Formats: sequence, C-alpha cells, structure tokens
Amino acid sequence: MSDTDEWQLLETYETKKFIEDVRDEAFKGLFEGPDYELWTRNLQFLDGYSHYILCNRGMFPPFALHYISNGDNHYYLDGSEHSLELLIGHGALRLTEDNVLDYIQFHSDVTFYPYRKVKFIIDPARSPYSGASAMSHHFKTLKYHEKFELEDHEDDLCFYVRMPLLYNGETMDGRVQVMKHGEINILEPVKIPLMDGKRDHAPLDYDHLREKELLEQNLEVLLQSEEGKRLWETVESYHGQLKFVSGVGSNGLAVAANATGYIVAPENIETYSPYQVITMIGVLREMELMLMGKKRPDPHGELHEVLEHHVAINLDIFLEICIIVEELVSAGYEEVLRKFKESGFADFYSGYKNRMANEEMARIIAKMYNIKVVEE
Repeated sequence: MSDTDEWQLLETYETKKFIEDVRDEAFKGLFEGPDYELWTRNLQFLDGYSHYILCNRGMFPPFALHYISNGDNHYYLDGSEHSLELLIGHGALRLTEDNVLDYIQFHSDVTFYPYRKVKFIIDPARSPYSGASAMSHHFKTLKYHEKFELEDHEDDLCFYVRMPLLYNGETMDGRVQVMKHGEINILEPVKIPLMDGKRDHAPLDYDHLREKELLEQNLEVLLQSEEGKRLWETVESYHGQLKFVSGVGSNGLAVAANATGYIVAPENIETYSPYQVITMIGVLREMELMLMGKKRPDPHGELHEVLEHHVAINLDIFLEICIIVEELVSAGYEEVLRKFKESGFADFYSGYKNRMANEEMARIIAKMYNIKVVEE
C-alpha cells in the first residue's frame, strides 16, 4: 500500500456533514451518541472513492459502520457485495497488478457469503484465526504463501493468483481468477463464483431483508437458557426492543434514548447464527445495565479512567455471556460456545469456568484490547 492508503481521521465538521448525509431516521439510534469519529483511507482500485468508517466512541471497542464514498456519493457496506457491484456498474473499478490484491483483501474483509465460506489470506500477518487452532492455521498459511503467484493474463482479461485461503474453516492452497470487470472466481480447491452481479442493490440500505426471521430464530435459541429468558423478559418489560441492521461483521449497539438494541448481521445471512446470539446477549445485558443506571463513560474524560470504566462494564457483559453460553451448551448448542472461543474469548471463558477473581478477569479483557494495566 502507498502512504495515501493509510487511515486518516477527519475533522469534526466533516464528520457531522457525513452523518447528516448517511443518517436514516428509521435507524436514528445508530447516529446518536456522545461522540463520533470518521476515518477514511483511499481505495486505489476504485477511481475517486475511499473507505469510510463511522465510529461511535461511546462504546468500547467503538461501534462502527462502513461505507464507500467519494465525498458526495455514499454507499453503505452492508456485509454483502452490493456496494462494490454498484460502483463497478458505474465504471469506477480500475484493476492493475499493483492493486488487485488490495481489491481481493477488501472484498474478503467486507463481504460474507453464508453458503460460500471463503476468506482470502493476502498477508500472513493478518491472521483470520484465533483460539487453540490459530498456530496450526498460521503455519499452513506460511507454507502456502511461499507458493504465491500473480499473473496478469491479457488474453483472458483477468489476473490469476495463487494464494492461501480459508475455506469452511480449513487453510488451503488456492487459485483465484479476478476478472478485470471485478468478478472473482475461485478455481481451486473448489470452483466458486463471487461478485457475479446477479442481484439488485441499493446504495444506502440499513434494513436487513431477513430481520423478522433472524430475530425469531435467534430468540428461540436464546430462550433455551433460563438466564437468557430472564434477560430478554426484563428488557422487554421496559419496552426495550431489538432491531437487526445489515452491516460488516457482527457487532451490536445499545441505545438508552430509544430503548433499542441494534444487532449487525451481513445482508446475505438468512438464518440464526451463534455470533448473532452472542451479540444479542451482550446488547441485552448492556440495555439492562442502562436500566440500572450503569452507563458507558464520557469518551472525553481522562483516558485511563474511561478505559477502566469500559473494562468494568465489559467484564459484566462478558460474564453474562459466559453464564448464558454455558446454559446453551447444556441445551445442545455447543456451537455457540465454540464461536465464542474462536472470537478470542477462550482465555476469558476458561477463567470463568475456573472461578477466577474478577480482577484477573479484567486483566484478560485489558490484554484482549491491548490496554496497559496501571499497577496500584
């Protein structure tokens, strides 16, 4: 990447204008909070467009919404290929040998296909793994990365790339074709077409097409836990509600002002996911804490005190997740625990099971987020 591809923090007035442009009244809670930051970096493969991340610093880690924009025209990244295909249709794509890998990496970072579970591994240092299997995957990545090849094939109007990829949880040696019009085809170890342009898209669409089904299916799992049932009924009794919103990743946001919790799920997801259940627990517990008067700190406060406050709230939330996940395992939902551990919480769950003191559990959280602990 060139220096122009580094992340840059925009000024406050630019952030406010951006929020005004992308705000949707139906999802107003996503854009209301004590402090927002807007970060941007250039996308060399899209002529005139950059990647924007709108961060709500009232949460920790910050709640984030992703966009592609040229400053005037904004395209929301809803966790699918929608925005990329719209811009390709507008003629913005410019693929070269120098930027095709950035294009592949960006696609891998911001899109999710539930039935085509593939992640491209451009940089072995950016490991998509965590948990006990991380080291084994990493060694395989290094092995396959040694065979890396990139060929600009003029006759086929495409690039051929030999590279490691993650397919259905396994690290494999892959061969990928990237057409110069943007379509991506995995040729080996299996044939999978991506970015084939077969669906209609909208530039700014926070609605999740399967919101009703996702809420019903994830609640059905949550309510298999007695503590999960208590948590949901408590929040619901105070007229709290949950809304699914399309987006990158699986984070969540609780908003006290309108008693709403937002669960982010990639647009292509159509059914229950362990990640959504975990996020749902976290958001519901945060909403309950808000009802109890326990809120996030002012992000403009003294940094150490702000981080300490965040860690204390996160400790409460993660312990609640552990309690409910343990009950869900007893109800036959072992995959929820597995995904919780794979998300980087294996040490925390181990501490919970071993009845580790809260002070030590807080240290685990601080380490997870690279927070330096100040000794008394």
